[in-house]
Amino acid sequence: MKILIVVSILLFVVVHNARAQYSQANTPEISSHTIQNPIISDSLAEISDTVKGPWDHLTIYSDSRIDTLLKIKKEESIRKGGIDGFRLQLFQGSKDEAYQIKSNFLKKYPNYQVYVLFQTPDFKVRVGDFRNRTETIHLKYSIEKDFPNPFIVEDVINFPELEQKEEQ
Repeated sequence: MKILIVVSILLFVVVHNARAQYSQANTPEISSHTIQNPIISDSLAEISDTVKGPWDHLTIYSDSRIDTLLKIKKEESIRKGGIDGFRLQLFQGSKDEAYQIKSNFLKKYPNYQVYVLFQTPDFKVRVGDFRNRTETIHLKYSIEKDFPNPFIVEDVINFPELEQKEEQ
């Protein structure tokens, strides 16, 4: 009988402590200053102002070195003239053939950028500015019937165009 009473009391204490920890973890009363994230655009800030949810009380503390690293990455991208990404290489060979393949590609797929570049001793025809491999694979399989054996290469791609928000 004593064991049953001790186990009951122990179970009550464990359940009570678990409830207390849960309620303390979910209280919105966190007093501290909020650090503005420079990455969040104005449009996202407007959206976050209108959306109210369980994270209204969230405060993010970040090390100032993170901002320094972001600044270095931005400067490096500007220096390189683009960002790291992927392209499809369609051809490697002579200049005349390279420009012929470029014009054939643009006739069939006018929505993509085509680049002809010279790397000694060959001209190369590369297509697209893709930030991830998945997008590149999708294009690869869709053009294989017209341009056999394209392959994915890592390259410095142009900065993506940002959509302009219409002002009302």
